[in-house]
Amino acid sequence: METKILFNILSFPVSEALFFTWIIMAFLCLVSFLLTRNLQRIPRGFQHVLEIAVEGIENLVLDNMGPQGKIFIPLILTIALYVFTANVTGVIPGAMSPTSDLNTTVALALLVFLVGHAAEIYLKGFKAWFRGFFEPHWILFPINVVGEISQVLSHSFRLYGNILGGGILVGIVYMLAPYALPVPLLAWFDVIMGAIQAAVFTLLATVYIQIRLN
Repeated sequence: METKILFNILSFPVSEALFFTWIIMAFLCLVSFLLTRNLQRIPRGFQHVLEIAVEGIENLVLDNMGPQGKIFIPLILTIALYVFTANVTGVIPGAMSPTSDLNTTVALALLVFLVGHAAEIYLKGFKAWFRGFFEPHWILFPINVVGEISQVLSHSFRLYGNILGGGILVGIVYMLAPYALPVPLLAWFDVIMGAIQAAVFTLLATVYIQIRLN
């Protein structure tokens, strides 16, 4: 899918995916501020729902990484919120899902990759991290490097392919049966699919970081 350039800021091209990413970032910042400015000690209503969601992410991270994973909870939670919002943005008329652009998913996968390796260097030291590429035998060094690269590619292409393919599929179904399947039903399908793919991407991000910590 060709990246569409909307406009330029000086000599910097702003693609459609980047533009909607900025909108999503601003939206999430605003919503986070509004929802957390009057927190109550005893949660009720929507605050209770939010705390259940946050607790779910905390349990996911701690169950996989143990106590040392507590520092990664804000990162994993941010990834989950962004990916879900980006996945379902395409439901809005005139908008697009930034995660249907390969540049976005590769950037997210690279972020997870770099955080995992940086955490391993911090916890184990540079020598232990570098030595890991030559284990269990030095002759496997090329294979280990290819394995790291393939991890980034599979993480990014899985999300990109599912969101892009899902959008194309929904568009085809609507063209074939615009009256049999109303728009709200198709939009609801997009939301469910977006939530599932966000959960998968978040789980994989947690696992990939956890692998580096072991």
